[in-house]
Amino acid sequence: MLSRGWSGVVRYGLPGLLLGAAIAGGFGSVKSPAAHAQVPGTNAAAGERPKAGLPGADAAGTIAFTVPTGTSAQLLYLIDTRSRAFAIYRVDPANSKGTLKLEAVRQYQWDLKLAEYNNLPPEVAAIESSVKSLGHSTR
Repeated sequence: MLSRGWSGVVRYGLPGLLLGAAIAGGFGSVKSPAAHAQVPGTNAAAGERPKAGLPGADAAGTIAFTVPTGTSAQLLYLIDTRSRAFAIYRVDPANSKGTLKLEAVRQYQWDLKLAEYNNLPPEVAAIESSVKSLGHSTR
């Protein structure tokens, strides 16, 4: 009877644990504790500790977080701030195979160059014109 209760843990918990370990380990890159603690701009030899960053972020510029979908699946977002790219994966532990599916990938560096896109009124140009006509300086 006890083995029945463990089947769900093995079926659902183990794939999640392995995925989490892969993300935390940099998808297979092996880091020693000493190498992990060495952050640019700090002096580990002098006992200086690196500053705490965002939860889910690492010193290499990668941010990772999950979002529930309303079903048993979750979306895993990986954002590489250095290459200005992101990837979205669907993690579905309820699937018999515990699937991991790549949903989307995009480099967003050119998106950030747009002044506006697919917005509702008022448009950026209209707001800029109003501000200038009121005599406010722009930054």
